[in-house]
Amino acid sequence: MTTAVQTAVSVNPLAGTPGLEYDDSLSDVVSWIATVAIPFGRLVYESAEGKATLPTATGNVTGGRVGIALIDHNKPSGVGYEIGDAVRVMVRGRAWVATEEALAFGDTLFARFAAGTASTLGAFRNDADTATASTPPNMRLLRAGATNVAAVSIGDIS
Repeated sequence: MTTAVQTAVSVNPLAGTPGLEYDDSLSDVVSWIATVAIPFGRLVYESAEGKATLPTATGNVTGGRVGIALIDHNKPSGVGYEIGDAVRVMVRGRAWVATEEALAFGDTLFARFAAGTASTLGAFRNDADTATASTPPNMRLLRAGATNVAAVSIGDIS
C-alpha cells in the first residue's frame, strides 16, 4: 500500500471561507427561509414576509434588516442554500464573506444588488458603483487582502 506524502506547504493559506464565522465573539444568528438560491457568505436581507433573499435594489442593502448567510455543512451542494431551506443568517457578529475583488484595510464595503458579468448578488466589493452596489450601514471591513474572501463586522460589535 502506497501512502501520499505531503511535498509542499502553502505559505499563505486562506484564513477563512465565505460563510464561516470569523471568531467566537458575541453574535446573533437567526433563521430565515430562502426565497431564492443563496450562496454562503453573501449579504441577504429579510423580506417583508420575514424570509431570506438576495438584494435586488439599493434599499435592500441600505435599509431594513440584513445579514450574512453562514455555512451549513449539512447542505449537499456544499455551496449554498436552495429555495425553501432554513438559512442561518448572522445579523450581528463577525463573519467571512465572498468578495468580487481583493479588498484592502480601510476600504469601504459595498454589497452588490445588481448582477452582471463576473458579479454576484450579495457579494462585496470596494468601489462606489452606485448603479449596482451600495454600502450596508451596519457593516465594516475587519480583515482583507485575499481575493474572493474578507472578514466583516456586522452590527455594533467591535
